[in-house]
Amino acid sequence: MNSNSEIVIEVSDLLRKGRIPPWKAESYIKDKYAIGSPDNILLAAKARRAYLEDISTQKFEYLKLREKPYLIDYSCDRCSLDLRLAAYDEYKYCPICGSKLTVSNPIEYYPLTANYIGGIEDYYSFCGRIEVKGDVEKTFNGILQYGTGLGPIGVTRGAYFINHYGGAVVKVMETARACRNLGYVFRKEETRRKSIGIIEAYLSEVRLRMNQLLSKWKGKVSFVEILPVEDMGKLYLFIDFTAEFKYFRGHGAISKAVGLAKKLIDEKLKIEGIPYELSAITQGYDGDLKPSPRNKRGRYVLVEVTIPMAEIEKITGKKVDKFIDFVSMDAKGTEKLGWFHHTGMGGEIVAGVYKAVKINPHSPLVTSTERIFSYPKGDNIVYGIELPNVEAGTISSDEGAITPLGREIIRVIGIRNSKEFSAYLGALVLAGEFNLSVEIVRENLYRVE
Repeated sequence: MNSNSEIVIEVSDLLRKGRIPPWKAESYIKDKYAIGSPDNILLAAKARRAYLEDISTQKFEYLKLREKPYLIDYSCDRCSLDLRLAAYDEYKYCPICGSKLTVSNPIEYYPLTANYIGGIEDYYSFCGRIEVKGDVEKTFNGILQYGTGLGPIGVTRGAYFINHYGGAVVKVMETARACRNLGYVFRKEETRRKSIGIIEAYLSEVRLRMNQLLSKWKGKVSFVEILPVEDMGKLYLFIDFTAEFKYFRGHGAISKAVGLAKKLIDEKLKIEGIPYELSAITQGYDGDLKPSPRNKRGRYVLVEVTIPMAEIEKITGKKVDKFIDFVSMDAKGTEKLGWFHHTGMGGEIVAGVYKAVKINPHSPLVTSTERIFSYPKGDNIVYGIELPNVEAGTISSDEGAITPLGREIIRVIGIRNSKEFSAYLGALVLAGEFNLSVEIVRENLYRVE
């Protein structure tokens, strides 16, 4: 019989050649070598790791592998409660009544998460390679920190489809935007009107001073919007500053720069004898963790794949118009709810990517804003997703260091900068959304047997 190390080498080689998908490693080891659970689960994880190390030429140093990377079913006889816990979880008591849990009989084992490759508390999955072309030309190694469940398999299946039909075509904005807002409250409309004229005349000097500060992060103010607003008898004035950054996320940088703008404009208004009730850096109009109809934060990303209609019908087993109708229906449902963009499975994938690479933003609400679309083009179908606000700070800066684990995952994926991060993220979202659309149209999900 082959040694465990030889089995790992063989399975990783099969993964490299595309002979088996990542989620079949466990069953392949079980069927060929008669190695059952839980031993096959550990060997499969080692094989996927060896495969990723080979194709990325990077060794996993920080992504640790559990010795017992599997789950076991338990139950509480008193509460009739069934639980599935990690094998290394030492607290084996009912969370409701405190009674000691009993192991299911016969005992069964399950991977910590589909396509598991490591992680002590957070579970990491390999979710297939994804080919992108267009503004970025590269094949990335997909890694997600998705949690439990089969989500990584859906992304992997989608990546296979995308690659099979020529790869994902990406458009990525060259620079990333960061926005911060300065607000004033005035008592009289005449005073507010005069302040607007003074601020407009002073803006060139303010922008020059801000750009001197932003140059540290290779940033530059690109757009300033002055917006008077009235509500409940109050007279407000918003001055919205947007800056462009090529390498950095820019959130902390624009905050410091607008802090400087506030100091300069406050002093100017006082010199000119313009009274105001309040001057403050406001967060209601700057797009910070608030999706916006226009791209106020991050990079704009558009990702598409073109697939022959005959192939769509073959994959789904339905007429092609059923596939297009489903995508349109999903979008219309979102509009009916009052939302301007559709956010689907991409919300989970975006979060899974950010958690894996450990970079800002850790709460990716803005980046999860998404639009899914599909339309006929000749004898083909174009399926695509739009992410208008992708934020990424892949370089450690004044905004905070990226952990060694995060930097390692970035290297294994193959990301060199925030533009490539945006392309990678968009391609993974496309893969997951396409697979989900296919599975729903073919009525393979949500079935009651």
